[in-house]
Amino acid sequence: MIIQEITCTSALSRCGFPGGGLAINPYAGCSHACVYCFARSVKRFSGHKKEWGTFVDIQKNIVEVLIKQMKSSIWKGEHIYIGTVTDPYQPLELTYSLTRKILTILSTYDNPVSIFTKSDSIIRDCDILKKMKRVHVNITVTTLDEKWKKHVEPNSPSIAKRIEAMNILSREGIPVIAVVSPYWPVFTDPDALFCAFKEAGIGEVMSESLNVVSGNWAGIENILKEHYSDIFEMMHTLFFNKTSFSQFYHRARGDIERAAQKYDIPVTAYFGMGYAKKFTKK
Repeated sequence: MIIQEITCTSALSRCGFPGGGLAINPYAGCSHACVYCFARSVKRFSGHKKEWGTFVDIQKNIVEVLIKQMKSSIWKGEHIYIGTVTDPYQPLELTYSLTRKILTILSTYDNPVSIFTKSDSIIRDCDILKKMKRVHVNITVTTLDEKWKKHVEPNSPSIAKRIEAMNILSREGIPVIAVVSPYWPVFTDPDALFCAFKEAGIGEVMSESLNVVSGNWAGIENILKEHYSDIFEMMHTLFFNKTSFSQFYHRARGDIERAAQKYDIPVTAYFGMGYAKKFTKK
């Protein structure tokens, strides 16, 4: 892992979410090394040449910069998203505590805050999260199959640890959204997931289809060919044939909505978003 400390001129940036808002990413790069991560596309702008998952930049002055920026009324009321292109609770956070320091600052403001992570390390900050008036924690769990998780999210915490973190946060009164992104063929079982989410006290689920337009298919393809060769052709057709893709996610929407109704957990599914470019002929 290549680790370097860098400085930033701004802690806040506009994010491309449908509702707008601001993004804070205390780290550049992510040691979880998820093969399907769309964030690897940031290498086009950052100048990193190494493989995604092999480097992390620590923005060592981000806390001081954020303190100055939050004093401006221009950010008042803006929704702030932490971890849009990195995991703010990847292992280095336990050394640098940048995310904890950022949350401490934001806890003194009234901005709504959403945190995205795959790590159970977030429970360390329950004391701060409980003080925040408008905060949501989004924890990604796409499957209960630890073997598949190990292949596609090699350095991330186990599924069991994440679900336990959901449980702890929920018991502490901290709103948690379970993120099933991506929704996988074969490996995502919505009924089993929603059952686990219900037991963990989850109040909401968000799901997305797999986005392969940022160059992340290569890693998935390698894993399928080496470990799941019997389903490789099916998976390839599903993600690169418009009709197959649409049919699968149409069925998936029905499956996940039935699970949501059965376990009484609201779900929002963004299936098909971001695929227009891939299926448009040049």
